[in-house]
Amino acid sequence: MTNINSCDAVQAALRICKQDEQTNCQHVLLSAFLDQQHVGALDCSILGGKICIEVLYVKPSYRELGIAKAMLAQLHVEYPELEIICKQGMVH
Repeated sequence: MTNINSCDAVQAALRICKQDEQTNCQHVLLSAFLDQQHVGALDCSILGGKICIEVLYVKPSYRELGIAKAMLAQLHVEYPELEIICKQGMVH
């Protein structure tokens, strides 16, 4: 495993992949990989000019490394004009 001791190191090592579905309610899944291991996921829908986050998850042993922030930042880069909202109780 890569020695990660800062958020900058996580940003450099993290690979975020996007899958989406073109429908009138677009579904987007971001997956985070670190050292070829799947370490996190962000699952959301886009409808009515808003991004609704259904699930935001990072494996417990990889938490506090900035992975969730990196996925949210990538989502903002992909859709800068859209508001991001979270369903209460669904963010892990």
